Amino acid sequence: MAEPAFQLRVVTDEGTVLDREVVSVVAPGEIGYLGILANHASLLTTLTAGRLTYRTADGTTHQRPVTGGLLEVHQNRVTVLASS
Repeated sequence: MAEPAFQLRVVTDEGTVLDREVVSVVAPGEIGYLGILANHASLLTTLTAGRLTYRTADGTTHQRPVTGGLLEVHQNRVTVLASS
């Protein structure tokens, strides 16, 4: 059985740099890294500098550096507003 997927969108000053379906996200929160799976409760938190890691349905893990910003989880969508 496939893992349930959700939408991940990363937006910077330059516009949308990532918009894809993923099965998990790990983000650098203010008090430590936080993990997000499908159907996560709504959440709004600040991010610190670190690595945003996400995994796609084919099992591939990807990483992107972030320099801080905000992360919102709402209705099976994760939106990251990052400085860069």
